[in-house]
Amino acid sequence: MRKKKALLVIGDRKTNRIKTNRSFVIFVKYARKLKDSWAFELKVINYAQLLSGISPAIEAAEISVVFFFPYKYWNNNIEIYPDARIYGDKKFGREFKIFFGKVEKAIGRHYGQRRIKYLNSPKAICLDRDKKASKDLLRRRKIPTPPLLKAYSFDDIQKLINKGVSLYIKPGFGALGKGITYIDRQGATSNFLFHKSKIVSRIHKSKWKFAGIEEKERFLNKLLKKGFICEEAIESAVFKGRRFDFRIYVIFGNVVYLYAKSSQAGSYVTNWSQGGRIDRKKKILNTLPERKIDFLKKLAKRAARALGLNFTGIDIIFSKDLKSAYVLEGNAFPGYEKGFDLMKCLLDYLVK
Repeated sequence: MRKKKALLVIGDRKTNRIKTNRSFVIFVKYARKLKDSWAFELKVINYAQLLSGISPAIEAAEISVVFFFPYKYWNNNIEIYPDARIYGDKKFGREFKIFFGKVEKAIGRHYGQRRIKYLNSPKAICLDRDKKASKDLLRRRKIPTPPLLKAYSFDDIQKLINKGVSLYIKPGFGALGKGITYIDRQGATSNFLFHKSKIVSRIHKSKWKFAGIEEKERFLNKLLKKGFICEEAIESAVFKGRRFDFRIYVIFGNVVYLYAKSSQAGSYVTNWSQGGRIDRKKKILNTLPERKIDFLKKLAKRAARALGLNFTGIDIIFSKDLKSAYVLEGNAFPGYEKGFDLMKCLLDYLVK
């Protein structure tokens, strides 16, 4: 009997030559176990196969497409430094958008006669990756985010500092807490290296350690020319000497899980890849009033809807007095978390 629906999963089995892409592998394992009992057609391919024209035949009239992060293409074509490229700069964004444009065309070419439903569409994925465009959209939808600042040179930044503003300079197309610079009246601190008047991107995903920048005028002018964004630093809430923010998972408009991430109060990021940690015992969450948690959930759902993401991890930070909350960003490819079976939850929503 011909099945009415198909699930097309596209992703890479490994994040690099050694490490397995755990989210992809676990999701596919669950999908293979369920496909007969739920009566859907399952096809799994990688991006190289799709773009080379090697795509499986699908009989179902409706196809749900699930993307996992394109690690192989990213590692071989985007996060490389053959020229003056800096991690997360405009070239990263341009290449990422071109790639998913090709992916969308390939899917249309192979399966255009079917009804195609994306878990997260290529357009939404590219918007989410563009930090300025996504923050501008959130603010237009009246969703609070840390204010973007108009600064195009060192002089612009210096004027802001003189007014008492502290700020972050972040890559327009980055992730994982990489390429972050913090500036206040005491100076500039970055987890980029600055060597012989050149900005150097570290080759590892983690351990991007922060250090002071001595030639800050030259360093900052170089960053600003590469499409980096300036964002006002929010003095965030602190719990027992640790600053924290929240990751809220939203699937088809439903909050399915949330947790707190924290780092030392003097740290600049809470990303686990840069030394932050997940509040596994929920000590931070348990200290918050229920109305604050409800507010987080509602704000995350609004942000996911505005960004057009059916599956996302929304990062939110509270101000020091807990009176205000700000959406830091969305994540179209949120990581697999221990302690909660995110991939099983996602598949359950898809097959419904």
